Amino acid sequence: MTRSQIKDFLRTNPGYLKWGPLKLAAKLGVPINKVKQCLKDIKQELSYPKRQLSNEPENKILNNPDENLVLRSRWYNGKEWCESFRNVDLPLDLLTKEDWIDVMSTINTVKPVYSINKPEKQCDKTLIIWSSDKHIGAAIPSDALYKRHYDKHIFHERMVQIYNEAVRYFNLHGAFEELIIADLGDSLDGFNGLTTRGGHHLPQNLNNKEAARVHFFTHKWFYDSLILFGIAKKIRIVNITNDNHAGDFGYQCNFALSQYGSLAWPNIEFINIEEFIGHIEIYERAYILTHGKDKKNRSRPLPLRINAETESFLMDYVIDRGLGNKKIHVRKGDIHLNDLDCSRKKMSYWNIGSVFGSSDWIMDNFSDTVPSCVFEVVEKGANHLDSKILWLE
Repeated sequence: MTRSQIKDFLRTNPGYLKWGPLKLAAKLGVPINKVKQCLKDIKQELSYPKRQLSNEPENKILNNPDENLVLRSRWYNGKEWCESFRNVDLPLDLLTKEDWIDVMSTINTVKPVYSINKPEKQCDKTLIIWSSDKHIGAAIPSDALYKRHYDKHIFHERMVQIYNEAVRYFNLHGAFEELIIADLGDSLDGFNGLTTRGGHHLPQNLNNKEAARVHFFTHKWFYDSLILFGIAKKIRIVNITNDNHAGDFGYQCNFALSQYGSLAWPNIEFINIEEFIGHIEIYERAYILTHGKDKKNRSRPLPLRINAETESFLMDYVIDRGLGNKKIHVRKGDIHLNDLDCSRKKMSYWNIGSVFGSSDWIMDNFSDTVPSCVFEVVEKGANHLDSKILWLE
């Protein structure tokens, strides 16, 4: 294999980055020096931070500490001494203020939008756009069970589909009393190629800054377009920022958008929910929002379908927040599947599907899920909800 072929292999199969160069060289049938250089190049490409371990004996660190590998064991096979290496733990390095200035450096001026065009046809309804699990930056490995592709261009195309569907709802109903754009978490796939909790390496096609740019500018375009179109008299943008993939990186990206939005769209309300569970109220209804898995505490996610344990857990929140006189609707993400359960008298429970679709992990554990989002029309005083899944294929 050439160095280019080795690097392509590592990009599409990043799990092998955890292997030591000796083991990887044996698997690929190439010289170890070639593998070492390719590992170094790919890790620099992925923007992994570098550090010298102070708690390891100096003679046990590879000559080139940039490789982030330390000696694990040494043995003699009868002909020569062999060595095995392991990856060191890497500290997270959040984007700095200067990094964010660089991310948004292409914005020259901010032109505030103080009012929205008011069309002749209006309605006393609220439109909610539910999205979840966009996983910006995620790559689908070549050895995945189903051969799918996902990148920043596909993500943008799917957001265009969501915008077009919102326009269709406008043409059907007129301008809404309120538009709520709700993201239920995992908007980014990870940080430094790891999930929020760390230790779980992810196949990526964007580095941190690239993912931040895609998140910022795609959502800026999406919000700009809906606001300028005049789709509703009032707009709320709600983001879950306590999740297992995006975590604090997702909070940073949504905070950047809200700070920009405070200047560009002064009449738009941004809500970045930092707790595991949050809620919004619409007429006589309370919507309980959660990703379904958090950034540090939960050992198990909230399930696809509600059970007695989950109902009790959620009712504790309802009681604590004084929402008992409201009609309760739970909306969550995480599992990349759509499932609406209205069997409980106390609440409806909808697992919202993923804009991303299927990762290789989802394919192996659930199914080849179809990318989607949900549109929901809420009418004041009505005894029904008008909901529709939009498939993003």
